Amino acid sequence: MAELVEGTVIATHGPLVRVQVEGQTLVVAARRRLQWEGGMPEVPRLVVGDRVTIEMRRGEGVIKGVRQRQTALYRRAGRERRAQVLAANVDQALIVFACQRPEPKRGLIDRFLVACHHADIDPVLIFNKADLGLDTIGPWIDVYRALGHAVILTSARTGRGLGEVKRTLLGRTTLFCGPSGVGKSSLLNAVYPGFRLRVGSISEATGKGRHTTSRAELQPLPGGGFVVDTPGLKEFGFWNLTLEDLKAAFPEIAERANACRFQDCTHLHEPDCAVGDAVRAGEIDAERFRSYQVLAAGILNPDDS
Repeated sequence: MAELVEGTVIATHGPLVRVQVEGQTLVVAARRRLQWEGGMPEVPRLVVGDRVTIEMRRGEGVIKGVRQRQTALYRRAGRERRAQVLAANVDQALIVFACQRPEPKRGLIDRFLVACHHADIDPVLIFNKADLGLDTIGPWIDVYRALGHAVILTSARTGRGLGEVKRTLLGRTTLFCGPSGVGKSSLLNAVYPGFRLRVGSISEATGKGRHTTSRAELQPLPGGGFVVDTPGLKEFGFWNLTLEDLKAAFPEIAERANACRFQDCTHLHEPDCAVGDAVRAGEIDAERFRSYQVLAAGILNPDDS
């Protein structure tokens, strides 16, 4: 007789899927035609974090249904015209950048923040390798904190900020994301030594990180909660993001937009633009505004992005 059990996808391996069921890890197959609660999603492929219904017979299981996703972080890689889901049902993202080696990029930080806002996922900015110095990111910290973003400075080597990271992870499902080489796996290993994740290195020739995590994987945390460790992302293309979505993801722009002369002002070239005036007056961070300009131009002219 068949028994139905509920589980959470923790990894996918071709036709086989690893799921967490009441503290136990099972490897099961998935039906070709899954039953998607709430209708077929935009990307009808199982991803880590999906909550599934499994039919068990004689110790073997088959996934037959998928619960409706509460959140899903989408991206478009490069110029591909299809969406990729990094993870489903996460409620926060720890966006990890290095203070140095590799050098952090404001544009990529802002891309991650926009993606989290669009997916209704709480972002937490982590600047790792703080022991190497804060010369680059020091001026940025106040900017992001003033916008309401949580910012944590960490060092896997010295232990700085590890307690704060651990408290942030407790009881939540967290996506760990960021470029290669910033120390995501080292940070998780330092917070929870039992993870024993592979640690990468920085190419001395290029200064870029080497990939060590090859696929997203969800892992249960001691004391409750899950973490999704993802491959390093050197780019983050948006999927189905409109200009209005983008404006809403920049609160310092959204709060001044009503004072613009034109209701549909793009804040790129129009006269009497209150946002442009605020940038020139130093009320909006100039680098943040440059991020907005680049992203807005990409939305308005997608073939050039």
